[in-house]
Amino acid sequence: MSGSRCQRLDVESLVDAYRADLVAAGQFAEHPVTSVARTFLARVGLDGWARLPLADQCALPTKVRRVVSWLIVTGRLRPSADYLVACRPYLGEVAAHHHRALHERFTTVSAELGFAPFVTRLQWSATVKAAALAGLAPDQLTKEALENGRVALTAALSRHRPGSHGVMALSGALFGAETTLYHLGVLDASAQRRPGDRSATRAAAWAAVPDRLAATLCGYIEQVRLPLRPATVYHGRKRTVISEEAEQLFRSKPNSDFGGSRTVISVQAEHPFRMKPNSMGGCGGSI
Repeated sequence: MSGSRCQRLDVESLVDAYRADLVAAGQFAEHPVTSVARTFLARVGLDGWARLPLADQCALPTKVRRVVSWLIVTGRLRPSADYLVACRPYLGEVAAHHHRALHERFTTVSAELGFAPFVTRLQWSATVKAAALAGLAPDQLTKEALENGRVALTAALSRHRPGSHGVMALSGALFGAETTLYHLGVLDASAQRRPGDRSATRAAAWAAVPDRLAATLCGYIEQVRLPLRPATVYHGRKRTVISEEAEQLFRSKPNSDFGGSRTVISVQAEHPFRMKPNSMGGCGGSI
């Protein structure tokens, strides 16, 4: 069988699948629609589309991009994050038709969790995009695939829409989507907030504290570490607050001698500030 004949058979097979999916979704599936798919698949094809520059992918007519979106949501074509951000292919809407049962369950569970309808739509859209990047169906997603999708889409948003609220909206949508997918039984763990990395801020704050005072405060941390769980002492926020208070103390009393042998309690007695040891040996007040 010749290569051209094989190609024609592949094209017709995809066109038949496209028509069947449109019919199943209750959409128009006659010649004006299927002929667009046939022409695109014969002239450009899946590999040809992947080789197109991003600008050319985005410049395709809307009726052709509908075919591309169908290929993506059915796992036949893997887009780049740049395409999903720059070309706005409305994957969520397309996937809602072609993954109807899952979309209905997703919408129901999201509503039961208290999410507003427009938030549910954002969650679904973000879920579908992450799935497309991973080459998975939405109900096959893993936490790793969601995180990889978040990273890729965040980078693309920074390139194509710098200064927009897109990154924050995406992060919120994916966080909510994780919760919904967990209750759907797709994920085996619910979403957990990712604390921001403030290590550079903490390092800069501690660098501004004189060595002897820093040693005294670190000694205090070591003292309270013993009766408490490590997480309650070494959490980044506590270290940040302590260093900020120490810097404030030093600025207010720059000539004080904060000897390394003195305890934080004795330093506080002479120079009171917000961080007060409580009866359990921990830090109360602002921490």
